[in-house]
Amino acid sequence: MRRLASLALAAFAALAAVPTARGDDVPFAQPGLSGSPVTLSDIMAGVQLRHIKLWEAIKGKNFPLVQFETTLIAESLGEAAMLYRNIPIDDVLAATKPLVGLKDAATAKDAARLQTLFTELTTACNACHSAADISFIEIKTPSLSPFSNQRFAPGGK
Repeated sequence: MRRLASLALAAFAALAAVPTARGDDVPFAQPGLSGSPVTLSDIMAGVQLRHIKLWEAIKGKNFPLVQFETTLIAESLGEAAMLYRNIPIDDVLAATKPLVGLKDAATAKDAARLQTLFTELTTACNACHSAADISFIEIKTPSLSPFSNQRFAPGGK
């Protein structure tokens, strides 16, 4: 038991010593004056998880969940734009357009349009990463879901 605790402590210490990507590594995303402890990478990790859930909701034709996830992604992108200076508004707007379209397509229950708009959203994410000189972070349509504890089809189907 002590050995396990020592190993865990050593692993934690090693991870703590590794510098983290905070947004300082992204040329145009410098932290704002707010002094927020939330990092750009934290916000984007949340967006990545929501991107997966959005895809699962589209596949499951869970239109209310599509609307919910698009709202949360838009809020996260807005938070990133407020907390970090120099993020080009064009890149944020490029991601916002498919998000608005996704909401509209979910209201219309247009499954084919949802898939097209999801691809547009993913493309917008990658374009922003390219503009930020972090194109090594490439987003794609998920092939697996880490959310085995959530049902994505509506009404318990």
